[in-house]
Amino acid sequence: MPKKDKKQQEVVSPLRILRERANLTQEQLGVRLGVAGSTIRRWESGTEPAMTRRQWKIFCQETGVNWDELPDDLSILAPIESEVS
Repeated sequence: MPKKDKKQQEVVSPLRILRERANLTQEQLGVRLGVAGSTIRRWESGTEPAMTRRQWKIFCQETGVNWDELPDDLSILAPIESEVS
């Protein structure tokens, strides 16, 4: 079986994409949301339930994203290639 390019297999969460576009580390965003950086990592990997409404409001303020611009389902991972401009 041929090996796939690692980049082709790698996926990234929409939450991570938005955080990185805002130039925030997981730890920085965690401080702003009142959670640990490890919680942000779990949210981004989909291993922990998402944020509260209050946390989403802060997230939108910190990343400069309007509520209506958020992906419909943040738990779905998007391929990295689709985000490269």
